[in-house]
Amino acid sequence: MSKRMASQPSLKLYYFNITGKGEAIRLFCAYAGLELEDYRFADREEFTALKADGTLPYGQVPLLEVDKTTRIPQSAAILRYLAKIAGGDLYPSDPIQAARVDAALDQEADAFVGPTVASYTVRFGIELSDSQVDKAAALLSAEVMPRHFASIEAQLKASSSGWIADTKCPSPADFVWACRFGDYLPTKDRLFTPELRDLEAFPACRAFVKRFYELPQVAEYYKRKEG
Repeated sequence: MSKRMASQPSLKLYYFNITGKGEAIRLFCAYAGLELEDYRFADREEFTALKADGTLPYGQVPLLEVDKTTRIPQSAAILRYLAKIAGGDLYPSDPIQAARVDAALDQEADAFVGPTVASYTVRFGIELSDSQVDKAAALLSAEVMPRHFASIEAQLKASSSGWIADTKCPSPADFVWACRFGDYLPTKDRLFTPELRDLEAFPACRAFVKRFYELPQVAEYYKRKEG
């Protein structure tokens, strides 16, 4: 882990007042010792206004504003940037190790395409009836997600460090996967079976989630949040 930076750019995260894609970014900053202004929209209208006036490059959030001048969209790009400025072992300097982190980080987005589309059909230009969503959910739980989770299970079992890309400390990939496993899955009772949400068939993934949320910086973040 990097030590708290003596000097860093000013960082402002724009997101909704939910965990979602913003939580991995918040937790990463807490872990890395980066000061982050965690700006949460007061309502949907505020987001819509920023989308309309061009503040959001792709019309989406999360968005990271750096030094009040530069805007970085896309959660994976934000996490890679933060890891690089934080230094230390948070983003590998070795190109092969960095590629492994990038692959695991990108795989998270790939793995959850199906659930995202099933949850936000209109956003993707798809109309599904309730019965069609239920059918998709059954397939996701039975085949699609177990296949993706099995890949992460295998990587964790093969890792000497216990982190997904076998890095010395948690990388951006660990933050996004831990938030998916520990925050997203438990709340999606319509999309996934209880067994999948509990990761019953994936003990290494369950142990990974437990270890992640027990990191002192992560635990302290939630302690402050609750307080």
